This record gives sequence, C-alpha cells and structure tokens, in this order.
Amino acid sequence: MEVNSKTRSVHFQRIFHFALIGLSLSLCLVSSDFAQGPDDAAPPPIKMLSKSERTQLSGTVQLKERTALALDLMDSRLRSAEKFTTDENYSLVYAELGGFQALMDNTINFLLKARSDEGRQLNSLKKFEIGLRTFTPRIEAIRRDMPPNFEPYLKDLIKYIGDNREKAMQQFYSDTVISN
Repeated sequence: MEVNSKTRSVHFQRIFHFALIGLSLSLCLVSSDFAQGPDDAAPPPIKMLSKSERTQLSGTVQLKERTALALDLMDSRLRSAEKFTTDENYSLVYAELGGFQALMDNTINFLLKARSDEGRQLNSLKKFEIGLRTFTPRIEAIRRDMPPNFEPYLKDLIKYIGDNREKAMQQFYSDTVISN
C-alpha cells in the first residue's frame, strides 16, 4: 500500500507542476497581448507640408510674422481635423494631423536656428509655446471621438506637443540668456 500511495503522490506532483507551467505560460501570453496594444492600430500619418504652406512659410522670414503664420496654419489644420471628426472621415483627420505635426516641426526648427536677435527669438518662442498650449485640449477632444485604433498616435501627438513646448522654453534657461 505504501508504494502505491508514493506513486500516486509523485504522479499528483507531476500533474500539479505541469498545470502550474501551463497556467504561467498562458498568463504570459495574455499579458503580452495587453502590453502590445491593439493589433489594428493605425500607422502614424505622413508628416508633410502642403505646397502652399511651404511657399507661405518660406516667403516670410521675420520671426514674429513667421510664428504667427505658422500658428494660424496649424490652427486651420486642426479646425479641418475637427470638422472631419464630426463627419467621421477619419483618414482625412489623420492627414490633417500629419500636416499639423509637420508645421510644428518646421516652426520649432526654424525658431531654434534663428539667431538674428536673441530678444526677438525668445519672444517668438514664447508666442509659439503659448500657441501650442491651446492645441492640446482640442486634440484630446478629437481623440475622444476617434476609433480606438487611432488612439496610440493621438496620445503620442499630445506628448509630442508637450515636448516641443519644453524645447521652446529651454531657450529661456540656457547660458545665452543669463551669462556666467
């Protein structure tokens, strides 16, 4: 009887170990599915300026006017995206947001490279940063109305706006403003 009970005990332990291994593997697979996000996530849109935007921006070389023009163009892109969101034309929303991001990249790069007059550059960076603040809640409203597969890009865009605001404000705390 004792040999039979030992055999049962060993057999039960093996079954228990295999069940534990199977359970842990299934938990790993399920957790990796949640970590990856939705499988049908839309790829990010193409960041591209339109030809008219490019000519308008290249025709304006004064920092103040160029910043105001860029913010107006970004605002019009965002208004179009909001309109397309209410029409449920999500591919056009995505295209407008890609253009919005391209305008933001173009403007921050232009402002950071401008060295004509430090005071003018800082004023333009400040105006740009203040303008960027107004766009985040509007993009958040668009994100709430979009299907879930567009959400990863929209969250990244909101974070990207914050990063660009930080880049603009870093110039106020660099060595060029306060000398040693």
